[in-house]
Amino acid sequence: MNRFAEYMSSLRPWAKAIVITVMTLAFSRIALYDLSSVSFFSPMEKAADFRFSDFYTLVANRRAVAEYEDHIVIVPVDGCDRRQIAHALTDIDFCGPAAVGIDIFFAPLRGGGEDPLVDALAECDNLVMPVLVSADSIGLRISHESCYDADVVPKGGFAAVNIQGSEGERACVREFRKEFQTADGYIKSLPTAMVTVGFPNAARQLAGRDCQSEEIAYASREFEVVYPDEILDNQELIEGRLVFVGKLQDRADLHITPVHNYTPGLMVHAYTAATIINGDYIRRLSEWESFMLGAVFCFLVVWINLHLMASVMGPLLVRSLQLGLLYFMILTGTMVYMHLRIDLNFSYSILTVSLGVAACEIYGATFDPNGLIDFITDKIKKLRQIIHEKRNHEEGSVDDDVADDGDAPCVERGIEDIQD
Repeated sequence: MNRFAEYMSSLRPWAKAIVITVMTLAFSRIALYDLSSVSFFSPMEKAADFRFSDFYTLVANRRAVAEYEDHIVIVPVDGCDRRQIAHALTDIDFCGPAAVGIDIFFAPLRGGGEDPLVDALAECDNLVMPVLVSADSIGLRISHESCYDADVVPKGGFAAVNIQGSEGERACVREFRKEFQTADGYIKSLPTAMVTVGFPNAARQLAGRDCQSEEIAYASREFEVVYPDEILDNQELIEGRLVFVGKLQDRADLHITPVHNYTPGLMVHAYTAATIINGDYIRRLSEWESFMLGAVFCFLVVWINLHLMASVMGPLLVRSLQLGLLYFMILTGTMVYMHLRIDLNFSYSILTVSLGVAACEIYGATFDPNGLIDFITDKIKKLRQIIHEKRNHEEGSVDDDVADDGDAPCVERGIEDIQD
């Protein structure tokens, strides 16, 4: 063991760095904690569900370069009755939109009578009506919860308005699904269906991407909001655009997003549609790419650490290097995210860099002279020596007993001769 320890201790710095990096990567796989959620960057409300991309989005969203989305208009109908909503749909249809999406489920009209919404919905061109995708004992099924679904056949079809976070219904909404697979077949999400009607080229680009879900580009994006009584005065804003009709103040339809803790579902659909139209798809690193990125940063820190620790200021310089690398990761990741639309997830790199410094100390404490191996070897030698001495002592005691037994008959015979 001493020879092995001497060999490991005598390796060149670059070879030691490779060995320690491999040790660190092994440690990282069995670590008792996970840095996939860097919660110290997040507000308390989202500390349990946070990713590096959330921080990038927050930084990008605070830039003074926000622009109005040219292809999308929001028409809020909070506080409007059915007649007012019907009048708003008629005005929107008159302005010639590319597509109209409804994000409201209407209950049956109380008291009977003529319902103005039936004609307004039936006559609206390029209308997309909402449905829900819900789970039952068989699987996911399309649930028609609006009372008009049986009477109105929308020209843009039906689409799912489901909004869920990556980890559950109340988790942060970062991604969208272009379609849902149900027991009845496939049904598009509301933004995908509207883009298919109004901007088919963008829809084909999305269909050509081999991804079940895509990240929503929230940063630096604002939308025109036109209220029902302002529609005819802003015809140029509505013509040729996607118009989302729904509520902005429905407390049951507020969602956590990287840019806000209370984002209306209608706005989430608008952000999603804007992402599809502009092709602002985020490229996420694969697990293998994140692993290699962590390995490179780990090797760099370990190699520098082996050179610096010999100096008096070594520990301080190593800690400064760790802080500098953290700042570099955040700055570089933010710039790459904003300009190249690549999500550099440095969470695994932070883990390997932290463990790498500890692995250097473990390596030195194990293989250096007077280290753990030398200590264990010395203890084993002393234990063997004690066992050997004890065995020699026991063997000597046995020889003495045999000698004593051999002399006794001679003494007895001598006594007998004297008596004779």
